[in-house]
Amino acid sequence: MGLGNWLRKTFGGSQPSQEMVPFFDPESERVVRIPVSELRPGAIQVRLQGSNEVVWALPQQFHQGEVKHPEFDEGVRNYIRRIQAAFAEHRPLSFEEWEEGFRRDANPGREIAIWSHAADIYSAFTAGEASPERRRDVYRCIGACMTTGPKDVWHVLRPEVLSRAETEQVVNRFFGKQAEPGGAPDRGGKK
Repeated sequence: MGLGNWLRKTFGGSQPSQEMVPFFDPESERVVRIPVSELRPGAIQVRLQGSNEVVWALPQQFHQGEVKHPEFDEGVRNYIRRIQAAFAEHRPLSFEEWEEGFRRDANPGREIAIWSHAADIYSAFTAGEASPERRRDVYRCIGACMTTGPKDVWHVLRPEVLSRAETEQVVNRFFGKQAEPGGAPDRGGKK
């Protein structure tokens, strides 16, 4: 038992208030409120259809819709190839699977632009990085950024090997704030 819990138990007092967030419960198919500490890595923010409410959910709760768009021209396909190459280690999808996924999106141009931005950041922060664990943390960090907002990313981002400062550099770069020149995370060495 921690000191704070012991003091509260011994001398009374209330538990510290915990921020509650809206979460889509797939079993009841409704939005419930849960403590932010119960969000797990991988949770994403989504806007519910027919509502302006943004809620937390787990990605496996959703299924892909039908293909909505025709095949892309070569210019767009080149962006998809860059995305596929950047994330091949973490998302080993074929080019055709990537393209089909984008063709299912309501706004494929927007999604391709977001993924392209993510690929550029991933490539900048992992260029020459030998550690697969560090590359995985950068990928997870970018994934959290893609599915949340700048203030909410820290609710679901739990890097395993990157320091908080390194993680902040990736988050800041993703959301348009200045990160280390040259793109590489600061590893505490000489520059």
